[in-house]
Amino acid sequence: MRGHEGVVFSVRFSRDGRELVSASDDRTLRLWDLGRQGDEHCLAATLFGHQARVWTGVALKNYVVGASEDGTCRVWARDAKGGIGAVDIWKQCKKNVWAMAVNESERLVVSGAADGSVCVWSMEAVSGRRLQSTDSLDAIDLPVQPDYLPSMALARRSEHIRNFALLGTTDSGQTDIVAVMDSGCVLEKPADEDWRLLCHLPCLVGYSMLASTCSGSLVAVGMRDGSVALFGSSFATLGESPLSKLHGSSIQRLHVAPVQDAHTQCQSEMAFDLITSDSDRMVVWSRIHAGAAATWRVMASFRLPGRTRLATAAVDSVLGWMAIGSQNGGIYLFDLPEALCGLSAQSPLDGFALATADAPVLDMAVYWAQAHGDADITSIILHGPSQTLGAESQFSLPKQSMLVTSGRDGTVQRFEILAGDRAQRATAGASTLHLRAGSTANGAADSRSAVCVRRKSIERITPGSIGAMYEISGQLYAVTFYRNRMVLVDVAGQMDMFSVAFAERDRRWRVHCMGGDSGSILHLGFINKMQVLKCSIDLRSHMANYRLAPGVSSLDIRGVSAAQIAGSNGWIVALGGEDCVLRICEIDGRLLNPIECLTQALRHSSAIRSVLFVPDFNESISADNQAISKYLLTAGASCELRCWRLDIDRQSSTTTTASLLEWTAAPVLSDDCESRIMDLAIVDVSEDRQAVLVAAAYSDASICLWRLDLANNKFVCVARDPGHAHGCCVLSLSYARVAGAENSDSSSVSVLLSGGTDGRVLVWDLTELVNIGYCPEEATGAFVPRELGVPVAAIDAVHQSGVNTMDTRVMQEGSQIAVASGGDDNSISVFTLSCADLLSRKGVVGCDVRRYENAHASSVQQLRFVDDQRLWSVATDQRIVTWSVDGNGIVMVAMECTQVADPSAMVLLPTSLERHGSDGDVCALVAGIGMETFRMKQ
Repeated sequence: MRGHEGVVFSVRFSRDGRELVSASDDRTLRLWDLGRQGDEHCLAATLFGHQARVWTGVALKNYVVGASEDGTCRVWARDAKGGIGAVDIWKQCKKNVWAMAVNESERLVVSGAADGSVCVWSMEAVSGRRLQSTDSLDAIDLPVQPDYLPSMALARRSEHIRNFALLGTTDSGQTDIVAVMDSGCVLEKPADEDWRLLCHLPCLVGYSMLASTCSGSLVAVGMRDGSVALFGSSFATLGESPLSKLHGSSIQRLHVAPVQDAHTQCQSEMAFDLITSDSDRMVVWSRIHAGAAATWRVMASFRLPGRTRLATAAVDSVLGWMAIGSQNGGIYLFDLPEALCGLSAQSPLDGFALATADAPVLDMAVYWAQAHGDADITSIILHGPSQTLGAESQFSLPKQSMLVTSGRDGTVQRFEILAGDRAQRATAGASTLHLRAGSTANGAADSRSAVCVRRKSIERITPGSIGAMYEISGQLYAVTFYRNRMVLVDVAGQMDMFSVAFAERDRRWRVHCMGGDSGSILHLGFINKMQVLKCSIDLRSHMANYRLAPGVSSLDIRGVSAAQIAGSNGWIVALGGEDCVLRICEIDGRLLNPIECLTQALRHSSAIRSVLFVPDFNESISADNQAISKYLLTAGASCELRCWRLDIDRQSSTTTTASLLEWTAAPVLSDDCESRIMDLAIVDVSEDRQAVLVAAAYSDASICLWRLDLANNKFVCVARDPGHAHGCCVLSLSYARVAGAENSDSSSVSVLLSGGTDGRVLVWDLTELVNIGYCPEEATGAFVPRELGVPVAAIDAVHQSGVNTMDTRVMQEGSQIAVASGGDDNSISVFTLSCADLLSRKGVVGCDVRRYENAHASSVQQLRFVDDQRLWSVATDQRIVTWSVDGNGIVMVAMECTQVADPSAMVLLPTSLERHGSDGDVCALVAGIGMETFRMKQ
């Protein structure tokens, strides 16, 4: 059978044996009907759609599914006429879905990807998930003007829907519709009845702004004269809804949401917070209690600074915060007056009190400019710890809250709000931490005198924009737009739940959610001139799609570092790689295999090559070992060098949470945009643990020593190699410090070793910089980079090509420094430096380099000393080898294979060896395309 135009990677029979599906390098799947005769007639269908090589495919009774290098699985459905067409795309990772399996009933497909993730997909949820146009939606036509206008004098030549909302759901699962027409008429369409006129408001002619709750229980309509009208199923009579003038100019934005009940931690369906803004940037917060005896009163007001325009908002009187998202990407956090804090949905209000002048004015606590760049912030959600308000308990404001935002830049960001003593413990100066802008005023609580906001994470959900974000049954869902397609995304799993192709005219849309004990149903609506287009999505069926195992990274991991968690049996591992993301994972030391990703951050603009925890650097550990803070460094392409603070909170023996805070970044010294940092080495940590000296190797043949000072929160270059002694790219670094004898006049000696692509190793004496110190100039107070000087030794021909990795170890007797290196020539070399020569400042007098040729079948990527006699190495041949090192040379002791493709990094997991098994066992982690933990015996 012929047909493919490239290499065929996979061929699989269908369950009945009548069909074959083949996957190929030509980016297609081909379906073959074995009942037909001859090559030309055997080919039943050629399936296009994948954007890269297709690794495998399966033929089901009604569907064909393919897995590809593009990180997706694509689904094609058979129709009654024998045709086949694309119906769905399952996004799993950034690159390479390798394998698929199908259960016997063909209802579930399981796929495995290069990032280690395993996803389960429900074939029952495929139908109707991916619509090719809005033509397949239910269309509801509006009546002609004579049917609803009070007078034909009000008729408009270009009558159309200006705004609409979906109201509460009926027992049949249908939704009511409220539509605001260009003529100023407000129409209602009950689910099983015809359209009817609710009212005609002259201030709505040619202008209306509208907002509604996700459940559809309340709709607020803003008018040109600053008035707001309320509609909804919560009112006793929909046609007699309240209307009031809140502003002196036209309403520009509205936001309405149910009040959080402090007793039940649930949202009320009878109490609502309404936030409105006008063209004069005045913002008003009012609270509404619906029902037979409706109440509505203004709670507070304030004016936005400068030219800021409100885009979205959230208020929570239980937490005591109001958050505003602006149209230029800024976040404003406001204190609520203490008298308004703690108000729940049941707190009584007296009738209608809508005088804005009598309301307190909110005080801005924190301003974060351009949190989402210049893009609009589309949604804000406030979260806080559980509060119990019993009869005998006194309410107190929580000291910690969470803020989740989405924006038109396609990202979802999470922020932590700290108040009181927690804010005071947070250190200022980091680029992702903002402090109170002014003093408390207007009755704000004294506990809010110190407030800070710090960013915990940024996730890019779509390359396009996020229109809105909703919290439904404890899950976050985002409505995204990209390339004329609207997609409903599960934010946690980043899975597409539903998508529909739309024309620009269909972009005005609304979401209504019907919740329930067993799940939720979403109703989506679009408007197109004189039509409302609707569809329903049962989230319960889509919840059959889930990640059985989380992924780490589908691209190469280049840097890895590990730190042991105080008081536990596990490790915290930091990973960085080609996808520019810094990930923090936890490994359970008792089971060794489970790897859980705790948090991640995307701040590097290009690949990360080196990751290092800084030992004993300003670490803080609580008395109960529950809260731990550590610092780590990352470096890579574009010469980016960054410092991070990692806060770990061990809430229980089985639950750990973590947050990453970018502390500072080093300035870029090179004008060459192609230059990159290849490796890092920690040289020295000051006695007060407030400063660290770190060496960086650059691809432009230079070496720099950076001083990171916590007091000033910045990197300063204190020494450089202006002569570029290597003359080629510096690939690896290693540092060793030798202490002088107790009765000797010699002080300690610090040496740095560097390996380049020329196969040489240079030895640098850093003793003066480490022992004497590095101080700024007295006249200017600035650090002027010193020269590293001439290397004390140049050891030639250590390798025939690049020195990819090095490790050093001061032998127990303190007389020698053992150096091991691995290279592109597949070999491992070992040599020693005399400590006596280094302490006497005589330099290095000769080195006997012992090389193990062809130690691996391909280039050695990483090696580490386990102890004075043992050495581990890993290479791209996927072999981990244990070597015995002694005075006679190096000897291979044991070898194991790793399943990690293209392994490029390895770290020994710091541990008390006897704790994990027999004495002498060593635990390690190997990373590349994926990662693997394992234990090797002595």
